[in-house]
Amino acid sequence: MALQSYVVPSRESLPIELDEKLINQVLEQAQDLKSWVLLFILGTKPCYNKVFGSVQACAKQGLPLLVFDANQHYDHNLVHGMDEFGFRPYLAGNLQIRGDLCQKSVELFEKSVWLARYFKEKWPHVKVIPVVNGDTILCPMVSGAWMMARNERSIHNEAGMRGMAPDSFLKMNPEISVHDFMEGQQSGEWHLLRAEPYPEQWDTFVASAGCDFHFAPVALNRDHLIREGYPKDQIFVTNALVVDAMLHLKKGKIEQSIFEIYPQLGVGKWLRMDIHRKENLSEHRFRAIFESLESLIANGFSVNLVLLNGTKHAIQRWGLTERFEALKKSPHFLPTEVWPAYRNVLEFFESDHFWAALTDSGGMQEDMNYLRKPCMTIRFCTDRPESVMNRSGNILIPPINGKLMSRLIQGVLGDEKLIDKITPVESIYGPGAGVGFAAGISPIAFGNRSPLRFAPDLLGLSDPHQTHEIDF
Repeated sequence: MALQSYVVPSRESLPIELDEKLINQVLEQAQDLKSWVLLFILGTKPCYNKVFGSVQACAKQGLPLLVFDANQHYDHNLVHGMDEFGFRPYLAGNLQIRGDLCQKSVELFEKSVWLARYFKEKWPHVKVIPVVNGDTILCPMVSGAWMMARNERSIHNEAGMRGMAPDSFLKMNPEISVHDFMEGQQSGEWHLLRAEPYPEQWDTFVASAGCDFHFAPVALNRDHLIREGYPKDQIFVTNALVVDAMLHLKKGKIEQSIFEIYPQLGVGKWLRMDIHRKENLSEHRFRAIFESLESLIANGFSVNLVLLNGTKHAIQRWGLTERFEALKKSPHFLPTEVWPAYRNVLEFFESDHFWAALTDSGGMQEDMNYLRKPCMTIRFCTDRPESVMNRSGNILIPPINGKLMSRLIQGVLGDEKLIDKITPVESIYGPGAGVGFAAGISPIAFGNRSPLRFAPDLLGLSDPHQTHEIDF
């Protein structure tokens, strides 16, 4: 059989940038303490506010730590959090990741292997343990590369988030009443549905397998991890990560009010809409979402649409540019770029001019719950089902078609009793995730424990005088 050869194209990547002075300083500290070094790796814009609490709490504990920026996001609007949350004093490197999802994945893996070996060569007796956060592609790539390059597993913060859907969605009648639609979600049974968010469910599931220590936001996340076989003694429930950042920013000053930047938002009540999930940017779903947006505007609802890169691309790709330009003529519609400062986002959320969120974001479901604001999540399933269950303030709006979405969204917004059902009475999320992380990891890190346990360790059959470290 004749075989045809093909040359696989390669792409030159940007170099890794290191602050070797800071690295040597922190590694020397860890060597003196006989402690780990925690390596917090920031991947995307949400990482800044999610990692903030853990970095601050670990620093107060005196734990040696470094922050690395994967630099997947490098636009000013997306990296403002580096300064807003004070990461500069800990910033030891920049991986300069670029490209599409596949290219980013390859670069993250290759550069993580290089970094792992760099630390091993320079500081062979110091354990440098990555902390990966959430469900971005960074999490499985870094933890997998580190495990294979150093035989050390990582730490997964915000672990155990698994997609779930309400049983009421199974063969749901499209003519279902708005009341029954909400009741089925808030009071009915739920089941695992890990197909979405995509590829984030793959990211978080694989990341967990590359980690020995798991910090879960809520008990439900812990239950998922235990069901999947992760040892109970290394799973810690710490709370949602975003709250620490919110409380921190509330203490600071606003450089410029969002109502000065966008005066239109200071008139009336506004819905804030953000759509960026890859599955929601497919043609059928995005058209349904866009039609529901058009219907809201036509019926006098004021909407601020945050234009993420994926949103812009979908508008253009699916031939919706003319319709989008027509919407911009309405006084009830305000499209904006991503707001750089998270403090401005909070300012708007806490104002009387913010009404409710229409979102497909994961973290936004937590934000709305903590701030006790109404949330409608445009997804078929969610990895924060606890924010919907037991009338906790959220509701899923499946993007089946524009007509159904419009009827459900406007049906809720037009009924004060239904609005009350998606307005949290009390928050199921709270502060202290960073302190909980530091409290859980400190004795392990200061104890210089092995970050890779094998079967004899987990079965209680290991000899304390033997080591299971491997070298290949």
